[in-house]
Amino acid sequence: YTIYIRDISSNKLVAEKIKDTSGGITFSLDDKFIFYSKLDEKHRPRKIFRHKIGTSVIEDTLIFEEKSEAFTVSIGESSDEKFFFITTSDHNTSEQYYFLANEENPKPKLIKQRKKGIIYSVNSWNGYFYNHTNEDAEDFKIERCKDLTNQKWETYITPKDEVLIGGLVFLNDWIIRSETSNALSKLFVKNVKTDLEEEIKFVDEKVIEAGVSLIQKDRNTNLVHLGYSSP
Repeated sequence: YTIYIRDISSNKLVAEKIKDTSGGITFSLDDKFIFYSKLDEKHRPRKIFRHKIGTSVIEDTLIFEEKSEAFTVSIGESSDEKFFFITTSDHNTSEQYYFLANEENPKPKLIKQRKKGIIYSVNSWNGYFYNHTNEDAEDFKIERCKDLTNQKWETYITPKDEVLIGGLVFLNDWIIRSETSNALSKLFVKNVKTDLEEEIKFVDEKVIEAGVSLIQKDRNTNLVHLGYSSP
């Protein structure tokens, strides 16, 4: 993919095109920079660059490089917009790095050393780091801690036998998650103020796959998109 940047006020391109990327773009909070992954000669994204909008691509800064040819990389913003997370992974192993969203010269820090067969994905919300992982939990669990330096993880969603635990979607007043068992999916919503959780039952038929996505970037809302497939 080739990345083009257009100034929507003038409808003109404001920078050189960026070639040989994975196509994904993550903006900095001040919209002065974008982060993107660069493809190698075998079309695998293994490098993360930062580009200052309006400058030459030659000046782009390499902020992360994956040395293993078996792994590919991506970058995204935390739900609370306080951190950026770089994920490097193959089909059954992952590793993450993080840096502050307002960091002037990003220096990604390792969260957990990769272990073969262990997948983890960390997000940040409301003073906690949440980790969705299959470590010591074949069908995943969710744990959380307040500090990635000390990493005193506590269980948030307990692993269950033959129940696949999905990730979390954060809103100001709600936390939504999924579970799958016997090939059927369920969605649950927790009221942050009361700490009560209940299943979202939105159809009478069996649900094979259920999903939830945000309607807007602002998480101060009670509305989300729900999608599902049925037999």
